Amino acid sequence: MRIAIVSTYYSHHMGYTENCLPAALARRGHDVHLIASRLNVYGNSPDYSRNYESFLGPAEVPIGVSTVDGYTLHRLDYRLIGGYVGLRGLRPLVRQLGPDVVHSTAVASLASYTLAGLRLTARFKFYTECHQHFSVVQPYLKTRSGHRIRRAFFWATRTLPGSVVGRASRRCYATAPDCAEVAVRLYGVPEDRIEIQSLGTDTALFRPATSDADSARRIRARRSLGYGDSDVVCLYTGRFSPEKNPLVLADAIDRLAGEGLPFRGLFVGDGAQAEEIRRRRGCQVIAFVPHSELAELYRMADIAAWPRQESMSMLDAAASGLPIVVSSSIGERSRIQGNGDFYEENNVGDLVRILMTMADRPTRLALGAAGRDLMQSNFSWDAIAAKLEAEYARSASTAGHR
Repeated sequence: MRIAIVSTYYSHHMGYTENCLPAALARRGHDVHLIASRLNVYGNSPDYSRNYESFLGPAEVPIGVSTVDGYTLHRLDYRLIGGYVGLRGLRPLVRQLGPDVVHSTAVASLASYTLAGLRLTARFKFYTECHQHFSVVQPYLKTRSGHRIRRAFFWATRTLPGSVVGRASRRCYATAPDCAEVAVRLYGVPEDRIEIQSLGTDTALFRPATSDADSARRIRARRSLGYGDSDVVCLYTGRFSPEKNPLVLADAIDRLAGEGLPFRGLFVGDGAQAEEIRRRRGCQVIAFVPHSELAELYRMADIAAWPRQESMSMLDAAASGLPIVVSSSIGERSRIQGNGDFYEENNVGDLVRILMTMADRPTRLALGAAGRDLMQSNFSWDAIAAKLEAEYARSASTAGHR
């Protein structure tokens, strides 16, 4: 099959859907084309230069066509409409490619609105996704009282066009139950088009340090960062922003280290909280690293924690055999099934309590093994690609179009 995957953003060396799904489908022998803007991930964000530029480079990259991991990448120019990114030339490119399937990574995007209209005259099967968790929804959208003008504007510019996209697509894959709620309630997607399909992880790249070679690299990595064999290294990866709030983890590590306990915090990324994190006892910060290099850091660490919002990195850490600690407020709980625990969001004392339950190595190994099994059985990108391939094939064999 010829498959076109459409994403607003794209950055090399990352582990998002737009990087991993096209590669997994290409490995299955399909002609896969990824269409994205010339913007790097979050390239139109006012915080881009602070959080990402040192790692990803300039927000904009050249327009053009290249081959990446077995698929063809098309970089298009873009336009901003009300702060949202539209892809210039998307319509003629899709017509030129003539794909059997077009799969957009967002149900509510300007690209999806364009594709929903194009589908009326072009013969392709259309699929969308919703990755937005309820935890990041604006507060005024979570209530039906007050803010009438703002909610009416959202309905006209997001819900109404989102419902058109939802009806044009055969499936809208929500990556968690609360994402399904967002798709239906905020973006007007019909419930019968919704299917829960989690994001994935590369279980070959992200694996525990079970071989002699991996174990040796783990030891070298720990020593290079100043960690001893008895240290309990707690890892966070991502933006150091208030909405992610890794500072809570740094405060917990500071408290534990102050009591003479061997807990240490390693924070990989950048953002507004970086300097505050560096000031906490037992904590160090290193810059973003390519997705493939994160695997060595996960194998080096002992626990992984994300104090607030969900992150795809949770899956990579679990696949690497790390116990996971996350907020009790997250909407996606299927990632934590016997392989970690929840703490009361923003409560440093409760986070300290949960970390202490993982102080001994046998407990961490048991939790990590459960997480590894869970990722291999339910969250592998190759398994997800096989499932989507079967759906695409079924839809291609049916007469007519929805």
